[in-house]
Amino acid sequence: MLVVSATKIGPDLAVKAADRQRFGIGMTRGVRRVAIALVTAGCSHAPTMNLFGSYFPAWMLCAAVGIVATVIIWWILAMAGIHEYVIAPLLTYTGLALSAALLSWLLWFGH
Repeated sequence: MLVVSATKIGPDLAVKAADRQRFGIGMTRGVRRVAIALVTAGCSHAPTMNLFGSYFPAWMLCAAVGIVATVIIWWILAMAGIHEYVIAPLLTYTGLALSAALLSWLLWFGH
């Protein structure tokens, strides 16, 4: 008969079981499916808009607005002579495009 002492199992096994439970590793497949279904149930509709008779993704329109706004800002800075002083222009103009796209999304589709 094989007897395993409690000192060999000890706190390491208890910690590993607690970590598995905390991180959801021990969840059954059904519980995971219900959790995923509850998270995605909040999506009531796709963010599309009817543009010229076809449904167009709204994020693409907001990205185009962000790019156009950045080109306009770049043009204004170039005409003012400030364009040469912009530090890390790729990062700066990408940030401007992202900010303009997110702002247009918030103003247009934010509830």
